[in-house]
Amino acid sequence: MKKPGVLLCLLFILVALSFVSAQTTNQSVDEKAYSCLESKFNNSCAKLTLEQKAFSLLALAYNSDIQSDCKKALEDTSQNKTCWPAGACKIKDTALAVLALDYTGQDTIKSEEWLLSKNITPTELEWYMQIDSTEATRCNLTAGSEVKAISIGENKKTSGNPGACFSLAYDNYWLKIQPSCISKNFSISCDKGFVSSIMYKKTGSSVWQISSQVKSESAYGITNHKIDVLCLSTGNKCDYEGTLWAAVALQKTANDISKFTPYILALAEDYPKLFPSAFIHKTTKSDSSLRDIASSQKTQGYWDLGDKGKFYDTALAMFSLDESEAQTAAPAKTWLQDNQGADGCWNSGNTRDTAFLLFAGWPKPASGITIEPGQADCEPTYSCIDQGDCAFADRLDYYCSGMEVCCRIAPVEQSCAEKRGTTCSSGQECDGAEVTASNTNYCCLGNCTTIPTATECVQNDYECKSECATDETEVSYSCNAGEFCCKPSVTPTPEGKSNWWIWLLVILIILVILGILFRNKLRVLLFSLTSKFKKKPAAPARPAYPPTAPPISMRRMMPMARPPYPTRPVPAKPATRTDKELEETLKKLKDMSK
Repeated sequence: MKKPGVLLCLLFILVALSFVSAQTTNQSVDEKAYSCLESKFNNSCAKLTLEQKAFSLLALAYNSDIQSDCKKALEDTSQNKTCWPAGACKIKDTALAVLALDYTGQDTIKSEEWLLSKNITPTELEWYMQIDSTEATRCNLTAGSEVKAISIGENKKTSGNPGACFSLAYDNYWLKIQPSCISKNFSISCDKGFVSSIMYKKTGSSVWQISSQVKSESAYGITNHKIDVLCLSTGNKCDYEGTLWAAVALQKTANDISKFTPYILALAEDYPKLFPSAFIHKTTKSDSSLRDIASSQKTQGYWDLGDKGKFYDTALAMFSLDESEAQTAAPAKTWLQDNQGADGCWNSGNTRDTAFLLFAGWPKPASGITIEPGQADCEPTYSCIDQGDCAFADRLDYYCSGMEVCCRIAPVEQSCAEKRGTTCSSGQECDGAEVTASNTNYCCLGNCTTIPTATECVQNDYECKSECATDETEVSYSCNAGEFCCKPSVTPTPEGKSNWWIWLLVILIILVILGILFRNKLRVLLFSLTSKFKKKPAAPARPAYPPTAPPISMRRMMPMARPPYPTRPVPAKPATRTDKELEETLKKLKDMSK
């Protein structure tokens, strides 16, 4: 038979393991994910891909040891700490490295300059000019050194010779700018009040983009226009994905990215799987891009554009949203909680996706960040705001943490009406983005639709889908047409619920084992307790004596009371049955832990 001390140690280990298990279950979504991601770095950051290094550094920069390891690993794969990877520098890889290193306080000026030096003029765009007036007018149109006289009629049509840099287009309502003249300066002056504007689109597309160059002047005033449009490339063809990431990185490091915006906007329809609206919203904070993000969100809460995968696309969408747009990201966080792996990571332990999701949804500040000499804190004198909310001309070189920039002008929250939104009434829901506004915490940028009656499936806390996932089981509750009712094959413990029943079970098992180990002592104790409550037998009749005490001699002659049976030690019995019962109990514990 095993010694009780050894068995008690085993019991203590079982209790400790149960406690650790319960603590892990009660961890929050991000805590479990951070623990999982940190566990992947026991063998160094150097073994990761460049993309994994960058996202991991962004997510785990709060851990000084991992930050140091990943920074070194990232710099070791660079070409003179200027571009990435060494020997085959690419726009996207360099942009990701700039984002990660800048987040940890590193100097990235050389890398920023390398990115900006890779600009070329895109050939995919067509540019047009419109001159409008409330009455017929004559105008002088200047392109470089060439000046031409044209007329704008009451019907808004243009007549006359616009010169070599222009041609009449769209039934003479607009002027098409020739590709060879894109880099020239244009000026317009009319004898009546007028408005001049620049528009563009991708060749062959029907989607028009209105540039910010919409200018008005009174009679004989002059408006000036300059088309600055660039993309980034390491060859002679624009790199769209690289330009997207470079725009985010360059804007974060206080560079003017306005020249890249027209190309990004016009080519978005050609690259829908890259989720361009997320990058556009991150850099411009336009309402239209927010609507695009909201409209592409799945009913379950995640995003999936079909190229990078739903976990990556969900991280990208959350990365583009700021605090005022948190309502749009809330369903995604619920979905991530429901689809988190048992180890805490996402997408079967995918390092890139888990790191990107953590940085986008639950970011932590980098450790050891020091303000550069002479660089003061931005706040409270100025405002640290999202980079897309501050015009380049209003940015200041003061310190802000994270992905924010220092802006001389504090953002003014618009009302729901100014954001072209509406407040849904009771019984309605928003089919688009939900944001905060100055006059309400709930502003719908989409349409308010009547909330449908919950299906039988949803009423029973399951989910209607077009197809159940591999880790789900189809059940017979009704859904809408073409959908199936799906439930998780293994029901996870709801976040935050108590596991009291586990502790109760552990305590009961411990009591059973202790009862087996010390059953002989328990029997004696039980006998002692129960014997106190039994009725004692009546004492036998004693002979009557005089009321006086007997003589002393008689007391000495009275026999002393002796126990009816001699007491002697009882030899211990073999404990084979106890060992068997203990082994059976431990076997049951082992089976229950599987």
